[in-house]
Amino acid sequence: MKKWEYENKKSISMKSDSIKTLIAGDRIQLSGGYDMDPLYLKDPPSGNRTGQVLKFIKGQNETQAAVVKLDYQIKGEKVTGDIMILEPRYVGQNWQDDGLGPVHIELCDFIPDDIEWKNRRKGEWIEAAASWKII
Repeated sequence: MKKWEYENKKSISMKSDSIKTLIAGDRIQLSGGYDMDPLYLKDPPSGNRTGQVLKFIKGQNETQAAVVKLDYQIKGEKVTGDIMILEPRYVGQNWQDDGLGPVHIELCDFIPDDIEWKNRRKGEWIEAAASWKII
């Protein structure tokens, strides 16, 4: 349950009584982005994308990246696939904030290996700042 709290008599913020942590098996929804018309929402056209977290792999920073299997295939400019790798956009961002931090999206037509980012096969980078939430 969420409640409003007044902090330091300067601002009002919403606090959560229970913090959700994204784990393998969770269903998530992705929406929005840096662009007004994000590539990952174009083909087929949709207001959001949904899928299930398959696993976590080594990311570009200290936080692991989430591997998500979409409910159906989508098209990027070079790749058509149903696998996305989600990377937290900011250093220090984690998967415990139920969507409070944006993610980068990499579209793949394969399931990535859990090896260092610089050494693994790459998909197509299609978004810089998507919003996410556990559904």
